[in-house]
Amino acid sequence: MPELKIKHIARLLPLTFFIHPLEELFGGVGLLEWFSTLFRADLSFGDFIIINTIGFFIMIMVAISHTFGKGNTTVNVALSMLLFLNGIIHILINMFTLFYSPGSISGLLLYIPLGIVVYKKIFPQMTYQKK
Repeated sequence: MPELKIKHIARLLPLTFFIHPLEELFGGVGLLEWFSTLFRADLSFGDFIIINTIGFFIMIMVAISHTFGKGNTTVNVALSMLLFLNGIIHILINMFTLFYSPGSISGLLLYIPLGIVVYKKIFPQMTYQKK
């Protein structure tokens, strides 16, 4: 089996990040209604689109930079761990509220495994450089 490289993970980031907001919009009652009901706060469709467009753009830039050999492993690992944390939060919210949190399935099937792979395979490849 070929060695897993950070550029492979970087190329997965935009795909996983694209799928997750789709589930958040169309899963169950949708994240906007779910969020408003649970937290008694409004999250507008416009805000949701802006937040996720910025995130998607960042993921694409990371993937492109790694494709051309200019990527930063630390940034890639940090983004992967952020997605992992998002998946964990969705699952914890499900457990505490006993209701489906839109985004939980993609969090469980994409974000959490991605974070585990990065932690086990990529994180150990990182080197610490003293200044």
